[in-house]
This record gives sequence, C-alpha cells and structure tokens, in this order.
Amino acid sequence: MKTIQEIQAGIVEDFSALTDWMDKYEYLIELGKGMNLIAENEKTEENLIPGCQSRVWLSCREEGGRLHFAADSDAIITRGIISLLLQVYDGQAPADILAADDGFIDKIGLRENLSPTRANGLLSMISTIKAYARRYAEMPGQARHDVSPVTPGPDPGSLEDAVVLALRQVYDPEIPVNIYDLGLIYDVHVDADGQVFIKMTLTAPNCPIADEVVAQTREAVADVPGVKDVQVDLVFEPEWTTDRMSEEAKLELGML
Repeated sequence: MKTIQEIQAGIVEDFSALTDWMDKYEYLIELGKGMNLIAENEKTEENLIPGCQSRVWLSCREEGGRLHFAADSDAIITRGIISLLLQVYDGQAPADILAADDGFIDKIGLRENLSPTRANGLLSMISTIKAYARRYAEMPGQARHDVSPVTPGPDPGSLEDAVVLALRQVYDPEIPVNIYDLGLIYDVHVDADGQVFIKMTLTAPNCPIADEVVAQTREAVADVPGVKDVQVDLVFEPEWTTDRMSEEAKLELGML
C-alpha cells in the first residue's frame, strides 16, 4: 500500500497537469463520484462535520490497525474535497495520519481557490479526520471496534492557521492585496479557549473607511469554527512600510 507521502505526491502531480481551475474543480467532482459513500443510516447529526458550509458526514472504522473512512456531502464540490482527503487518509494507520503534513493542499492551490467558508470547512474536515486518528491511537486494541463520532475541540495551532486563512480573505480598500500578505497584521494570538487577539494597522492613519476594514477583519475571523471571541487592536506604531509585504504580494504588484 502507498504511503501518505506517496499519495500526496501523486495528487500534486495530477493537479499540476491541470492549468485551469475550472478543470481542477471538474476533477474534484469526478473524485467525489468514486468516493466510498457513507451508509444512509449513518447520515446522522453525530456524523456531521462541524464548520462546513455544506453538510458533510464522516464515519470511521478500524480494521487491522488501519482506519477506513466513508463520507458524503450534499454539495458536489464539497463531496470532491472530502473525497480528496479520504484518498490520502483512508486505509492508513492512526499514527501515520497524525504525523502527516497537509502541505500538499497548498501545493495544488486548493486552499487559496476556495471561498472563506469552504476553506474553513476544509480545515474542519482535516481536524475531524485527525481527531478520529487520535482517538484510535490512544485506545487499547480491544476497545477499537466501536468508536463514537468525534467533534474535535479547538486546537490553538490549527485554529491559528484557520484565522490566518480568514485574514487572507480581507482586502485593503486601495491596494488589491489581502491584509495579511500586505503586512497589515502585526500580531495574531489564539488562546486555548478560542479567544483571538489581533493587532493590525492600515497603510495610512487617515484612512476614511478604517472602521469598516476593522469590522470586516473581526467578522471574517469570528466566522472561523472554534473562534469564541475576537479582539482587534488598531495601531499605527510602528508605521507600516512596503518592507512588511510578503514576497507574494510584492510579486503580484510588480515590485519584484
């Protein structure tokens, strides 16, 4: 059986052959058609993955030390996304799932081409799969035959990734770059209770829609599953300069 890393490499190679994102969406839809579907009687509230824009059901069973997943969604794109994840994790050992790097998602450009709500749903899918793996990894062998559905609690590390993703969906009103890559976010802190503290600035202190940008930032982060409260502190020291922009932002604006 292929390792997770080998499967991920194959997915990256398949997606690299598709240059247009409409073709990639069609590829995801085709993946969804061949997915191991969850039984109708298992489409319960307990098996719903929280935080997804569309309904996504996921079940898990263990056999021979490996986890086998079944899933379904009421939206074709979302079904394709969960199918892609199961292509990677289905039939793998819990320890391997927990140790897996999810960087292949960024390599194929999936995260950046999803809407904010779908992108947050993607993170919830991964979090739920890994929560199952963690549950099985911690169980003695004789107790592994019947595991109830899991609802992963907020993990500060993964939650911070989701917050950053949400920040990348908010754009500066004058420069066509998101506020995170533009360097307007000075600090992001996420505590274990889901409280988010953000220190941000603007390109100019006299921005006429400063309140609106701050409100958009707060709302985008508040929509992230697992976030309980958001505090945004607007500061103008130190002063923002183009040195704070990411390489991607500079490239997009023709500054490199």
